[in-house]
Amino acid sequence: MSKSYEQLVKRVQKEIGSPGAQSKHCVEIQRRDDESHEDWAQMIADLGTVENVTLTPMNDDAKHIRITWNPEESMA
Repeated sequence: MSKSYEQLVKRVQKEIGSPGAQSKHCVEIQRRDDESHEDWAQMIADLGTVENVTLTPMNDDAKHIRITWNPEESMA
């Protein structure tokens, strides 16, 4: 795992873990210009394998994604 990918994952984890995102079970994230397309695509692919998580592209190039999750389903 590259250092740049690790940094991207940490940034997104921080956004997902924020109090606002946790209360809404939703967060919107955007790829930054200094983040590689490859790292972004890999992170989106990895998130797509997580149960009870839905990824919704907010634009055509998937640079802006809405992540939603259902904690009740994950407890079942």
